[in-house]
Order: sequence, then structure tokens, then C-alpha cells
Amino acid sequence: MRTLKTLLILLPLLLSSSCSNPKKNISSELKHEIDTYLARTMELHDIPGLALAVIEDHKVVYKNYFGKSSIENNNPVNEHTLFRVFSTTKLITATGVFQLIEEGKLNLEDTVSKHLDHLPVQWQEIKIKNLLSHSSGLPDIIKYESTISDKELMEKLSKDKMDFTTGYQFRYNQTNYWLLAQIIEKVTGMTFDEFILKNQFDIATDGVLFSSDSQEIIPNRAMRYFYDHKTKEFEKDTNNSGKRGYSGNGLNITLESFIEWNKKLDTDRLLDKKTKSKMWAPFNFENQQDHFLHGWGHYSVNNLDSYGFTGGNLAGFRKFVNDSTTIILLSNGYQIPAYDIIINDIARMIIPDLKTKKLTKEEDVMALTLDNQFDKATQSFKKLRTENPNSSFDNLKWNINGLGNSYVGINNKKALEVFKFNASANPNWWVSSASLAEAYELQKDTLNAISNYKKAIAHNTNNEWDYNKLMTNKIKELKK
Repeated sequence: MRTLKTLLILLPLLLSSSCSNPKKNISSELKHEIDTYLARTMELHDIPGLALAVIEDHKVVYKNYFGKSSIENNNPVNEHTLFRVFSTTKLITATGVFQLIEEGKLNLEDTVSKHLDHLPVQWQEIKIKNLLSHSSGLPDIIKYESTISDKELMEKLSKDKMDFTTGYQFRYNQTNYWLLAQIIEKVTGMTFDEFILKNQFDIATDGVLFSSDSQEIIPNRAMRYFYDHKTKEFEKDTNNSGKRGYSGNGLNITLESFIEWNKKLDTDRLLDKKTKSKMWAPFNFENQQDHFLHGWGHYSVNNLDSYGFTGGNLAGFRKFVNDSTTIILLSNGYQIPAYDIIINDIARMIIPDLKTKKLTKEEDVMALTLDNQFDKATQSFKKLRTENPNSSFDNLKWNINGLGNSYVGINNKKALEVFKFNASANPNWWVSSASLAEAYELQKDTLNAISNYKKAIAHNTNNEWDYNKLMTNKIKELKK
């Protein structure tokens, strides 16, 4: 990780690259506050490169580029840098579906079988709205190798059981968007990427293209990096999901092109207001617990609603519709994820209803946790929850859990302390109890391991990932 000394050396350079003439945008003081926040967050999370924009009332009020697009070549992030946005691509796909709905070529109530032939019997009544909202119950294509053919993949999926009854719950699933791409192609007679580029980006340009191959050589594209906690070095991503992945993770885009896309969305050039309202309407899940829109996620920041999605733990697009504010974040790696933390905190700094309240930032909790100041981190988390009564802080919880996992096998005692803090701050979350149990197990503390496995089972009421059986077996083994 870069040192604080390095950060202080880099900060003047980072600040000097900010948007020009800030008086036309935001105050110099606020611009400096955002720049400093981003530089500090990149330092804490070890983010190689990042680009961020804030749009208010159709105007770009903040835009800046930080760090490196390529560590090996020392290339800086700039206005020409293409970022892979991974699952943020699904916003583009959903918008394409609603363009066809607006044209009368598709309907949310259409069954998938109306447009695609030779589907398994158990898939026949799944509707387009179920694909968009991840309520289909379909088996997920990610369990199979990306190198097999579409025909072979469909044969394998046809033999799999449904994960749950269609419409009952939300479960994120890549199969949904693979089928949506096929429907788009069947209805339009165009390839998926041709349709999207023509109808949302006015044909392909240097600032936007589709590729799900991390190893493809593309000029100006930022390298996507994974951090190896054992070697303490970044490794290049080698994933390739081929054209089949285009609709779910294939968009590569510059910040400038994403800003332009947002401008079209805001000014009703992609969809009219009525259609956008349908897209942003909540899906009615039968379990009456899950909450998701039609291809877009719903997020609350200090009781302000926003719509958007994130991808690869690297990119995020978020619209605070009632506040006429959009935040776009693009990055290319991390030691500990920070994508939603950054977007939420920037909203707290920039939106008028929030910035005057001197609210707790999620990065405050992460910084204190990284610094092993767990008592202060606990107080900060409590204050954050008080200020955000309608937020579950799922991403923050997972990020802290990920921090603990990064220490496992390297510094198990430190991992235990992080997991103890997360379990204390999130006592009803089964994952925090399960992680703490595993940490105690590594420390040969059988009694505490069993106790926390029991807590995890009690809170995992939906038996997520079928994990209760595994934990039950763990308890049996520990009691021997």
C-alpha cells in the first residue's frame, strides 16, 4: 500500500488536475474537500486508478482523474481512459429493453418463451420483468465454464433445478441478462452490442465499446487488477466471458462518454419520462422482503432515495432523481472495495440537503477499522446507523468482512479482531457471526466457535447459500 508520505507528495498533483474554473461548478473549498477525500480513500483502499464525476441539474459540477490506468506502464488516468464497468453494464441493458418496450416491441409481461424457442419446460412462464428484477429463479450460468458453446450451456442449464419459484425473491443471476440479450437480438435482428451502440451511443466511438475479455489489447483501456493479500501485490485480471457476457459485464467506457449517456437519459433522449418511471418502479416480490427495481437497484443515503447499480466492486452509477444529482465512479482495482462507500460519502458532501449536516461518512468507519481503532469505529458505525435508519449498510458490512478475510492466514489474530468488531456492529447478520466462528476455529477456541456458528444459523433464516448445513456439520466436528 502507498504510504501517507507518498499521498502527501501526490496530493498537489491530484488537486491540480481537477475540473477547471471551479467557480462555475462548486466552491473551491468543497472541491478541495472532495479531492482530499478521494486521495485519502485511494490510499486507504489501495486503489490504482479512479475517475469521478458529479452532475447537478444537467451540468457537470465536479470531474477529476486520479492515479494510474496501468501500474506496469505508469499510464495516468485521464479523459481518454476506458474503464470496464462490469455489472454496471446491466443498467445499459435494462435501458435497451425499455427502449423496445417504449417502441411496442416488448412488454414487461411477455414470457421469455414468446421470443425464444426451445426453452426448458420449467422456464416457459418466466417473464421479461422477472429477468430484469432477478426474480426468475433460474440456475446461474456462472457455475459453468465460459468457454463452452451457447448450445452446450443451455443443455446443462436445462438439467438444473430452478433455484426458487419465479417471482418469489431477489437473487442476482447472470442468466437473466444473457436471455435479455438474446431477446433483444431476436426482436431487433441486430447483435446486442450493435443495438446498444446505435440506440444509446450514436454508433461506436473511441469512448465506448464492448469487450468482456480482460486480456484483449484495447488502446487506452485501464487494466483491471486483483490484489493478492499474500504477496501484497496486484495481479492482472485474466477473466474472459466472451460475447455471452456483453449484456451483463461487457461495457468499456470513458468517464466523458458516461457523462454524455447520463445527459441523454436526463433529457429524455433515451427514454421518455413515463417509461423511466416504469423502469424505476419497484418489483413486487412475493416474499415482501426484497427490494429491487427493473434492472436498477434502489439505495438510500440519509433517507434520500437513489437509483443505480455497481459492477466488479469497481464502478458505480447512481442517480438521486429527486435532487437532480448523478454520481459516476470508475476505478480499476482495490485492496478493500470502496465503490459504494465513495458514492454515498460524495452524496453526503455534495447534495444540499445533506452537506450542511456534517454527517458521518462510511469511510470514517473503514479508516478507523483499518487503523485498529475498534472502539471508535463502533461509535462511528452507531452514529452512521442513527443518521441512516433506513439503510442496512450491506456494502459496508461486506467490506469490513472482506478486510477480515484479507488477514486470514497472514495475521489470524488481526482477522479475529476485525470479525469481532463486525459481529458486534452487526449482531443480527449471520455472515458476521459465521466469519467470527471461523476465526475462533482457527484460534482453536472451540467454545466461541460453536457459539457463533449457532448464532449464524439462527440468523440465516433463509439458509443463504445452503450454508446452514455446512455450519451444522462444523458444530458436530468441533464437539467431537
